[in-house]
Amino acid sequence: MYYNHNIKKKGISDNYLPNYHTSENMNNTDILNLRQKLESIDWNADFEKADKENYEVLDSLCEYIEKELSNNSKSETIDAAILLLAENVGCAEDFERYEVNFVNRLVDKGLLSKERAKLFYNNTNRRQG
Repeated sequence: MYYNHNIKKKGISDNYLPNYHTSENMNNTDILNLRQKLESIDWNADFEKADKENYEVLDSLCEYIEKELSNNSKSETIDAAILLLAENVGCAEDFERYEVNFVNRLVDKGLLSKERAKLFYNNTNRRQG
């Protein structure tokens, strides 16, 4: 399963972006809500469920980043969203999903600046797995 920029068709719940789909722009409170959702995932109980929730939140972040880059590329919340994404990417599968299929694609399309791509790369926690 890899990042798909058409997330709504994948059944991602609006619960991960509580105000984003009804308001014009995401704000720092929305980023904080996503951070709290990521921190509340119980990886010890049901790994598959936790993994799915993690990907849903990270995919929601990607959806926001791409939409915001198109609508308001100077938004400061884009940087916060990129940092949150980077902080939660670690295993090889994550890198393929979010680095190759998301960040690199946005750079290639001219939507994501080299500075913002560097922000992502410099804040990832590469680990084996």
